[in-house]
Amino acid sequence: MPASAQASIALLHTAMVDLVLAKEPVSAPVVAALRAVPRDLFLPDASTEEAYKDDVVVTKWDVYGAPLSAVSRPSTVAATLEQLRVEPGQRILEIGSGGYTAALLAELAGPTGHITTIDIDQSVVHRTHACLDKAGYTDVTALINDGYFGFPLRAPYDRIVVTVNAPDIPPAWTVQLVPGGRIVIPLQLRGLLRTVAFTWDGEVLASDSMRPYGFVRLQGAGARVSSPRMIRLTDGVHLDVDDGQDADPDALRDAISGPSHTHSAGVSLSPSADDLPSLDLWLATVQPTYGRLHGTDASAGAELPAPTTPAGVSACWSDDSLAYLTFNPTGGTGVEIGVVAYGPDRYRLADLLTDDVRMWDAERRGGPDPTIRVYPTEAGRASAPAGRILTKPSAQLLITWG
Repeated sequence: MPASAQASIALLHTAMVDLVLAKEPVSAPVVAALRAVPRDLFLPDASTEEAYKDDVVVTKWDVYGAPLSAVSRPSTVAATLEQLRVEPGQRILEIGSGGYTAALLAELAGPTGHITTIDIDQSVVHRTHACLDKAGYTDVTALINDGYFGFPLRAPYDRIVVTVNAPDIPPAWTVQLVPGGRIVIPLQLRGLLRTVAFTWDGEVLASDSMRPYGFVRLQGAGARVSSPRMIRLTDGVHLDVDDGQDADPDALRDAISGPSHTHSAGVSLSPSADDLPSLDLWLATVQPTYGRLHGTDASAGAELPAPTTPAGVSACWSDDSLAYLTFNPTGGTGVEIGVVAYGPDRYRLADLLTDDVRMWDAERRGGPDPTIRVYPTEAGRASAPAGRILTKPSAQLLITWG
């Protein structure tokens, strides 16, 4: 490669890392790893400019146009590595391969560390292996395996990082983790995605960090154990219902064909809405039912006004009624939170949702994230504190706010 091209790549690489540092508080070892690993070598089909943007690059799509594999956004990877807290010499398992994160892990674990990266897709593993070899990370092991089962032949691990969205926390992941080890999981929580860092004490996983982002969806056995229901309500509007919650599609469709009740919560968000992930998670843990209401441009003019954020909005429901949040501009200083409700129970639901928004504003806004404890069975949490219980196929999650 000509020296001028190498210099151009180096400048792009430096600019990418500087941009990550402007977005994320990153420790010196992670910064060094980001500067050491050439991201373009893990994206041979992308231009150099694309490779060094702080953006996701999808490397494989399914037949419906959904991403199956990707090289994640560098700032997201950096934040995940901060949560993982890798130390030199550790044994690390990555579930979901792309190559770039595995190379960063190899830099952090050093020459005495052992990195294993697995993926269920043979073509992804072959691509990962080729990219790692080209970049000089020949000691990283890339293997084909269903990530839901981990990789017991190389266990135990000091760290496990899951880089696919997980609807469940299977026993294999904790069994393969040493006591005191850490695991970072992009976890589906009632329709929300939170990348959560846990420490394993040999009996219970306890969280100490969470970030509001996710990755591509899990494939294999994990994808079959739990999947959200998408309930179409009207043209361009649907409700996502997760974690085994009951909802009657016909009753909710009947509800939105009738009159609505609109309520102002008297709570505002800044223009950047930085506090919205905290509010969403609060509502997901205190509301008896919780899901995400999604709207598209096709919903304009329908009975149900379109939700106003790409990720949908917080919603709750009863047997025959539905309520959800709205965000109304306040003249350049942010948005005011409102509630719209439909159905016979609309007044009660609107009050319930409004009260919880106001409680978050008064007591939780700007405060710490909740703690999530993961128990393998209901009996295992017999002496646990009170909180919201989410039942997953393989575990029970206890969510408590301090």
